[in-house]
Amino acid sequence: MLTFYFISCLIVFSQLELNAHSYNNPQRGITTVDMPDIVKTDPKYRIDCAPDIDEYHSFCELNLSKNRTTNVTNSICTARGCVWDPINAGLNITTCYIPLEKGGYGLVGEPNVISNTTTRYTLNRQAISAANDVSLFNRDIDDLDVQVSVSGVNMVRMTIRDANSQRYEVPVPIRWNPSVSSAMPARIIQFQMTKTTNDQVGFRVRRTNTQSIIFDTTFFANGFIYDDNFLQLVTTIPSRNIYGFGENTHRSFRHILKQSYRYPMFARDQWPTGVNENLYGVHPFYMVIESDGQAFGIFILNSNAQDYKFDEFDTNQAMLTYRTIGGILDIMVFAGPTPEQVIQQYQSVIGKPYMPPYWALGFQLSRYGYNSLKNMKAAMNRTLNANIPLDIMYGDIDYFYKRLDFTWNPVDFDGLPEYVDWLHENGMKFITILDPAIDSEEKNYSTFTEGQKANIWIKWPEDRNLQLNETGNRNMLGYVWPDGKTVFPDFFYPATSDWWKSEIRQYYSKLKFDGLWIDMNEPANFDTNKDAPWNWNRPELWNLHCPIDKELLENPPYKTAICSDYLSDKTLCMIGEQTNGRGQLYKQYNVHSLYGWSETLISLAAARTTDNKRSVVISRSTFPSSGAYVGHWLGDNAADWSHLKYNIIGMLEFNLFGIPYIGADICGYFNNATEEMCQRWMQLGAFNPFFRNHNGFGFIDQDPGIFSAKAIASNRRAVELRYTLIPYLYTLFHRVHTSGGTVVRSMAHVFPSDVECLSLDEQFLWGSSLLIAPVIYENHVNKSLYLPATDRWFDYYTGEEQLTTGKVTISAPLEFMPLYLRGGAIIPHQQSAVNTVAARKKPLYLIVALDSTQYASGELFWDDGDSIDTYQRSIYNYFLFNHGPQRLTIQPWVYKYPQMSNETKLDEIRIYGRSTRPVRILWNGQEVTPVTQWTFNTTSNVLTMTKLALNMSKTHRFTFL
Repeated sequence: MLTFYFISCLIVFSQLELNAHSYNNPQRGITTVDMPDIVKTDPKYRIDCAPDIDEYHSFCELNLSKNRTTNVTNSICTARGCVWDPINAGLNITTCYIPLEKGGYGLVGEPNVISNTTTRYTLNRQAISAANDVSLFNRDIDDLDVQVSVSGVNMVRMTIRDANSQRYEVPVPIRWNPSVSSAMPARIIQFQMTKTTNDQVGFRVRRTNTQSIIFDTTFFANGFIYDDNFLQLVTTIPSRNIYGFGENTHRSFRHILKQSYRYPMFARDQWPTGVNENLYGVHPFYMVIESDGQAFGIFILNSNAQDYKFDEFDTNQAMLTYRTIGGILDIMVFAGPTPEQVIQQYQSVIGKPYMPPYWALGFQLSRYGYNSLKNMKAAMNRTLNANIPLDIMYGDIDYFYKRLDFTWNPVDFDGLPEYVDWLHENGMKFITILDPAIDSEEKNYSTFTEGQKANIWIKWPEDRNLQLNETGNRNMLGYVWPDGKTVFPDFFYPATSDWWKSEIRQYYSKLKFDGLWIDMNEPANFDTNKDAPWNWNRPELWNLHCPIDKELLENPPYKTAICSDYLSDKTLCMIGEQTNGRGQLYKQYNVHSLYGWSETLISLAAARTTDNKRSVVISRSTFPSSGAYVGHWLGDNAADWSHLKYNIIGMLEFNLFGIPYIGADICGYFNNATEEMCQRWMQLGAFNPFFRNHNGFGFIDQDPGIFSAKAIASNRRAVELRYTLIPYLYTLFHRVHTSGGTVVRSMAHVFPSDVECLSLDEQFLWGSSLLIAPVIYENHVNKSLYLPATDRWFDYYTGEEQLTTGKVTISAPLEFMPLYLRGGAIIPHQQSAVNTVAARKKPLYLIVALDSTQYASGELFWDDGDSIDTYQRSIYNYFLFNHGPQRLTIQPWVYKYPQMSNETKLDEIRIYGRSTRPVRILWNGQEVTPVTQWTFNTTSNVLTMTKLALNMSKTHRFTFL
């Protein structure tokens, strides 16, 4: 029946006579769709009429709320206008459901064609008959305005608003430019309004080439709900290869659909445990790879608490149930068709990734619990004495005086400014932590007093101030790390930006830090609504208590699947207010998950005012567009083998989210890592773009120089390998900074048409050519991996071609991690050194991996590594490398940073996969001396040229005769 339905749709669609260069005629595009039999008859496709009751415990496994009953009753169900059916109930099959003929919205009047890019539709609940009304929470919005616009040939946006009242909309600026032109190529996706036989509307987007329907709410039009505090849509998905949505801990990169979790998205001070907890950030974006290898992405721009659940649909498709409890529904579709193009299109809306300084790609060392400058230096010295490269040392809150921002302990960290100066003199950097919670009780603490003068803190509403008798003002007080009760800066408020920048500049005048690590910015508050915070330091009980029994925003009817009884758990009250200083008030209920994002914007700007350098900011809480300003670490993970895989999955997901400067706490934050685990994690960590070893208070030291001599040697090799590849990694970052895209990629991302690659998440790539296959299981000394047979693959270390492709098992003893180069790539390298300052003066070398036709290409971006906007200001060099039959060309395509020629030469070239040994080699027409300058290994077919000392400002042509 379903197959017949799709064939029928193709016939109908072909009859619409679409104009490839203009927006679809909206009147002719409204098609009546009959439901497939499986939706009519299979109870597992029922729309739940009691989602707030969580009948089958799909909410967060960490904390099944005591405030949510697990029993649905007939009276509850029928009062909502739904059907009660306990007989067919089963696992994940609701006993109370919305029948197909009820619910949803109907179309009113004719579509309003505003322009050749934009059409508006008016919807009404009653248009489908008042007798068919169903209401879950009795706050349904009757009239909706739907605006559909197109941007270019591959992007569609559906914005669904209350037609009569202004609702909260996300204040994050995005770039959406409705555009269409007869000069454009044919559109590759098209929007279509549909309706069921019960006149309930559906929203559909399909490809114009294959007619694949990539977004479609038609089959579940009865589940389209637009309540004041509960918005829901259910869409079918034409494939089961689904990636993204977060921030959550997913056990696999490709979503598990059978008996799947419902995942919440609401920023929370929550460490990853491996279940369906909501973590630090919110990223409502997912990508799908279809059966033919084409890909598309869906972005739902919403910052309220929300949740999602992917399930199987029919025999080979999927479905998504998406819910949010505020704002509007603003849905953008990116048609690709390649995975990389999907991400580039997404980033054209949210912003392209930030370009980190060169030194930020080096190794970084940190821990919470050095407790003294002596211990901090000891960890650094163990690393340097083991000849392990090191670029950055960190200060966590234990170096502060009483855990106060912009201070240091004058006893335990006496001499810290001099130490930071010494780091700089020796080519290293220092990054300081900053938490947003500011102590309001510490005497003579100028950070608070200056903020208080500017009145910059998050406020209670004027008519609901539960702390007025205590404070005499509207500041909302909480408690986090400092000894005193804390206030929280309102980073939306312009005066806060001035205060934050001033505090950072003043601190820099005393301590010459190089970057910022902004933590606890969900924002975190300890044990809200409980008797006292877990770390409360006084005998009398006190805490932040929210009006959870008296305010709808504190206790909405549907709280989503979040890991808590109340939205305010571990954070501020939802009625808390922020302002943009221009008359716009925001409730925490709406903007809570934007707190970290709002802090990132002014933190990067502030860091750059210190010494006019590029700087770096690492943020724990993120939102779409954060990647244009900051990087992210994957939070307080654990020294557990499962977290090595979570590390890989997190890296892959945040590259989809537009934050490629990403990494985990290497060796784990919680618990004590074993030597084997830390050794394997250092190998994996060397391929985290953000490469930091960090752990928590009270656990053993795990810096790479503290282990046995054999482990230290292994750690050294891993870090040195990383340093040789930084020129390539830096070039990848330049590419995504200027063009958008990903740095770390899944196998599915690069080989979307290879079905074997679609589920792989224990190997990954840098770019499209360097395959990394870490060992992530205890006591394993072999690695099973997959090498697509469509390409040549070479052992990275030896250059030997891997003649057996497909599924292979490789020997991987403890000190070794398999790496492979894909044929067709030229990868720039540089000799390793103690840090990147020293390494940048070392010679470069190239590794060329030839494809089956003896071709290969690559590139290198080079600037001073630290100045702001060098590309935009044309102070950079850009090199192109091309290998064709019997020729290699090295060309400075752009050469506007002449200092490079004084520092850096190209000294060596290795070519993997030559079919024959050359008789002679000419460089710019001159003979290259055999033996002393070049050799050819007839066993591995590797040609090595050395002692070249090439000036990179010149073009170099090698001819192989």
